[in-house]
Amino acid sequence: MIRLADYDGKNVRAVLKSGEIFEGEAVHDSADYCFHEYGQEEEALRFGVTDDDGDDDIWLIWESEIERIEPLGDGSPEDGLRLHFACEDNFVTTRWSGGTTTQFLIFPREADYAVRDFLWRISSAAVEDRESDFTSLPDYDRFITPIAGSMTLTRGAGEPVLLQPYDILAFDGADPTHSEGICTDFNLMLRKGQAFGRMDAVALTDEFRLLPLLPGIRDLLLWCPDADFRLRTPWSEITVPAGWHLIAENLRPLPLSVSGPSPARLLLAQAGT
Repeated sequence: MIRLADYDGKNVRAVLKSGEIFEGEAVHDSADYCFHEYGQEEEALRFGVTDDDGDDDIWLIWESEIERIEPLGDGSPEDGLRLHFACEDNFVTTRWSGGTTTQFLIFPREADYAVRDFLWRISSAAVEDRESDFTSLPDYDRFITPIAGSMTLTRGAGEPVLLQPYDILAFDGADPTHSEGICTDFNLMLRKGQAFGRMDAVALTDEFRLLPLLPGIRDLLLWCPDADFRLRTPWSEITVPAGWHLIAENLRPLPLSVSGPSPARLLLAQAGT
């Protein structure tokens, strides 16, 4: 039996039954306190976070949600780190004229791609037609790379650009863009003037290497389609199975590093405001 009170004020790693992981300094709330504050008579742990405006916020996790708790070493910051594992079955796939698109992450979480009210979006598309035209997205900057097959993109009157797997192209979503080639791709969209970020394809090696994280990012998605990889936080190591996605929130200012079998590539998309 887990005694949450034993972890009050301690640096811990809480693993939830859902697969989510919280790391940082935990604060214990008794069942009586939770009943009066939140209307639920159950013990809980709180983890401090920093919201997009730099203000303090919390994550609240209930005792019934927790699978196990592991102590961390000294020195973890008060602000928590949230990690969430997901596989293809956890995402929604929709059809468009040239194939299908699977949305991995959108921000704000309640945003709707169809009405263009999002600040960033990370997705993957299966392009089934040999030729197609990209949807015009004049309010967004875009990053794209094929992960299976290749694609040739022609933007406006520009020269065609051949993209092989893990070649990344950044371009303006307002550009008329014509695509040739059947492939599966990986995409990041960022709202102009309101969000920043980047996409990388990191070559994995047996040695841990730091991820190229930008200061102040909010969301990070890691995906290695072909191999298991290991993520190292300042206090622990986590194995992510091949093809699974790892979504990390509230990263600042934590260094993260990865390792895995060469020549596999780790896709990395990050965004913030």
